[in-house]
Amino acid sequence: MSWWDIAEGSGYDSFGKKALRVDLVQCAFCGELGKFKTHARLENTNTSGKTLHYDTLKCEQCGNNTFVFWAIGSGGLQSFHQLPWPTRTTRWPDHWPDDVGRYWLQATRSIEAANWDAAALMARSAVQLTLRHAQAEGSNLYTEINDLGKKGILPPVMVEWAHEVRVLGNGNAHPMPGEVGTTAADAQAVVEYLNMLLKVVFDLPHQIEKHRARKITKP
Repeated sequence: MSWWDIAEGSGYDSFGKKALRVDLVQCAFCGELGKFKTHARLENTNTSGKTLHYDTLKCEQCGNNTFVFWAIGSGGLQSFHQLPWPTRTTRWPDHWPDDVGRYWLQATRSIEAANWDAAALMARSAVQLTLRHAQAEGSNLYTEINDLGKKGILPPVMVEWAHEVRVLGNGNAHPMPGEVGTTAADAQAVVEYLNMLLKVVFDLPHQIEKHRARKITKP
């Protein structure tokens, strides 16, 4: 794994353009989203033709600078890292369903704020909603995961992993008086599972679709 692998496998839709999606960049100082002017730009291209970009952006709202390292992968996805990074996550990839994205966003922000119960509940809900977008059948979360495993949509390791994540159990979604709160480790575990599930169900099919489209349009 190297920095040349950025945007290979996951990222945001670049809509066929070769420019940074500034609309996704948030100022870490004032919180404004997408209000930047390019202050400086460098780039480096390797022998395969892939270009790494190093942009310094100036926020039009507060005047502070943000450094953004970004690239477009072979599948047409764009990914970036910025410094400083905003303390709050603001959005999700365009190819995710909006309802899944909302739950994921709330789970991620709850992790950032150390709200473990909320993070676990939102992540668990996002997991189940993702499974249902994939047409999973079953009477509970585990049977829906097993159903997608039997259909070949989820690899066996994802099915096995689900049974190792305690918070995916039904008890967490139906609390009883006197129960102990969710631990940081359990909350982080279910969010990690959610993030991998989103890659398998949404990100990888999207990348394959973009790759096939590029092959069809190639002269």
